[in-house]
Amino acid sequence: MTVDNRRTDTRERILTVALRLFATQGYANTSLREIADELGVTKAALYFHFKTKEDILNGILLGHLDHINALVDDAAEHATTLAGRQDFLRRLAEYQAARSVHLIRLIRENFTEITNLPLGAEIKNGQRRLFEALAGPDATLMDRIRARTAFIAIQSAAISAEWEDADEKEIMETALTVALEVLGGE
Repeated sequence: MTVDNRRTDTRERILTVALRLFATQGYANTSLREIADELGVTKAALYFHFKTKEDILNGILLGHLDHINALVDDAAEHATTLAGRQDFLRRLAEYQAARSVHLIRLIRENFTEITNLPLGAEIKNGQRRLFEALAGPDATLMDRIRARTAFIAIQSAAISAEWEDADEKEIMETALTVALEVLGGE
């Protein structure tokens, strides 16, 4: 079976533009017309790939969930040591930096809509798996709190970018340093 790259490229462009618009304007405030206009396509062309705005949001979130699950699966065998968990945290930070602040902002500012989606339960489960991998096997309450706090420190880079007079790379590196210190109990 051959894949039409133009179709795949258009689908990815739709998801990228929608992610940015949903993050900056809010999911509820963004229309399919705005997404189509931003892409320079008709609504009919948009409907060819996604029937509803919720389908687009599901596409964005499913891609995120798939990536997080792959990271967790890959980290599972190495998360038995602090060094393995720290490496996992570094890969999470790299993933976030590559996805930009838009994904974090989308989830943070549209949490209610997202958790009410059918995919919401899968996202919660993926996040639970992520926290368990970061905390390590036989984790104590302290380990679990450190894991969640380290993850939040990584996510804080997205928020800090709005407030700090520093470039995004410096903010990400600083957030990672703090997250690694928290995870290690320093």
